[in-house]
Amino acid sequence: MKEDSTRYPKYRWLILIAAALTFVNAQVINLSIAPVLPGIAKDLGIDLGVATNFMAAFLFSGCIIMFTIGGMFGDRYGILPTLLMGLLLAVVPATLMPWIGHSYIGVFCARLVQGLSPGFIFPIMGSIIAIWFPLKEKGLATGLMSAAVAAGSAAGTLGGPAVFGIVQNWQQMAAWVSIIGWVDVIFIIILLMLPKPESLAEASPAASQIGKNRYLSSLLAPITLVAILVNFMASWNMHCLYSMTPTFLSADIPVGAGYGAMVSGQLMINVTIISGIFGPMVCGFFVDRLFKGNTRQVFVIGFILACVFMFAIKTPLFYGNKSLLSISLILAGFGVQFIMPAVYIFIAKSYSHQIVARMTGLIMGIGTLGGVFGLYISGVTLDSTGNYSAAFTLISLAALVGLIFTFILSKMKPLVEE
Repeated sequence: MKEDSTRYPKYRWLILIAAALTFVNAQVINLSIAPVLPGIAKDLGIDLGVATNFMAAFLFSGCIIMFTIGGMFGDRYGILPTLLMGLLLAVVPATLMPWIGHSYIGVFCARLVQGLSPGFIFPIMGSIIAIWFPLKEKGLATGLMSAAVAAGSAAGTLGGPAVFGIVQNWQQMAAWVSIIGWVDVIFIIILLMLPKPESLAEASPAASQIGKNRYLSSLLAPITLVAILVNFMASWNMHCLYSMTPTFLSADIPVGAGYGAMVSGQLMINVTIISGIFGPMVCGFFVDRLFKGNTRQVFVIGFILACVFMFAIKTPLFYGNKSLLSISLILAGFGVQFIMPAVYIFIAKSYSHQIVARMTGLIMGIGTLGGVFGLYISGVTLDSTGNYSAAFTLISLAALVGLIFTFILSKMKPLVEE
C-alpha cells in the first residue's frame, strides 16, 4: 500500500478530473449543433445534406490526427499540455462562432479545427491509465473517463437545443456552450503551475532513440494488427448503434421500425445515457474486481452482447415490442461500452509507457475507420435491399468476428517493458 501511494500519488485524481472535463467539453461542442442542423442550414442558405458535412468534418480531422501526430504529441509533451492543446482547439472556434459562423466556409473550417481536438485528447487516455493508475484502478479510471465521454454526448445533444431555445441564435449557442470549456482550461493551467509529483514513467525520455525503436518494433508486431482489428469490429458496432439505429427506429415499416423521429429519440436515450454512462463504469468494476486486470473476459462479454442484441433489434419480435426493444438497445449499448474502454486498458497494459499515447492513437484511430466502413456498408445494403435487415445482420457478424479476434489477442504476449 505504501508503495502504491508513493508511485501513484493522489495527484492522479486531479489529472483524471481534468481529463474527464476535457472529454465532456469536446463531446458537448461536437454534438450540440447536431440537433439544430436544420436551423444552421437555413441560416447559411445551404441544403441540410450539405450541412451534415459539419459533423463529418469533425470526425474526419480527428481521426486523421489521432493516428498520426496526436499520440506523438502526447508522448513528447505529456498529459496536461496535450489536454490543454486539445481543449483549446475545441473551445476557441466555438467562442469565435458569433464572428466566423456566418458562411459555410467559415463554419466548415471551424469544425475542421474543432475536429483536431479528439485527435489529441483521446490518445492521452492510454497514457493516463498506464502512468498514473495502479493495476487495481485501471478499470475504474477508464470507466470514469469513458462515462465522461457519454455524459458529454448526452449533454451536448440535450443541452444544445435548450441553449438555442433561450438565445434563438445558433452562433451564440455555440459560444455559450464553450463556457465550461474555459473553466476547464483555467483548471488545467493551474495544474500545470502546481508542483507535480514526478512519475518514473513520465520522467523517461519519450523522444529518445530507445522510445523510437520501441515504437517502430511495436508497429510491426502482430499484437498491434490484431488489436486494430478488434477495435475495427468494435467501432463498426458502436458507430452503427449510435448513428444508424436511430434512423432505423424512425423509418416507416417495412424499411424500418416505424416509430418516428420523436419516439426514436426517446428510445435512444436508453443507449446514450443508461448504457453510455453506466456501461463503462460496470466494465471498469469487472476489470478491477472480478477479473483482476484481465480484459479478455470483458471483450468476450461485450462482443457477445453486441452480436446477439444488434441482431435482435432488427427482428419484428423485438422491434415490435417497446419493452423488448428497450432492453435490446440497452444490452447492445452495454456491449459496445464494455469493449471500447477495455481497448484502452489493453493498450495501456501492453505497450511501453514511452509510446503508449502513440499506440493508443494508432489503434484507436485506424480502428475508428471500422465505424466509417460499417456505416458505408449499411448504406449500400439499404440501397440494394430496401430495408435495414441485412445491415444489422452484418453488424452482428462483425461482432462475431471481433469475438474471434479477441481469443487470438488474448494469446499474444504484451510488449510492455517490465
